[in-house]
Amino acid sequence: MASRGIKDRVAIIGMGCTKFGEHWDKGPEDLLVDAAYQAYESAGLQPEDVDAYWLGTMGSGVSGLTLSEPLKIQYKPVTRVENMCATGSEALRQACYAVRPLTSKSTDSIPTRARTC
Repeated sequence: MASRGIKDRVAIIGMGCTKFGEHWDKGPEDLLVDAAYQAYESAGLQPEDVDAYWLGTMGSGVSGLTLSEPLKIQYKPVTRVENMCATGSEALRQACYAVRPLTSKSTDSIPTRARTC
């Protein structure tokens, strides 16, 4: 079955990104929280407005708890995605396809590590 795609059906309404550089005083959880709250602010949303999360991580974390514990989100689904060099884009793609049929009003896709292959 061919996909109808997501062109013109999904919008990115906000984003957050930690500054590039060495962050010896912060752990991965701190960086997740910083980027997530920047994304909430950019989109004009509160954490309780987000229905589901997609976490893209390469070689770290074994479940959605990697995201839900630092953000203190309870009872929200978190999908952990790992796809080698395409982890971040795959997390975003899955989030886009999830909202396309409007099963979720708002989602957040958070790749946790940039990697070049």
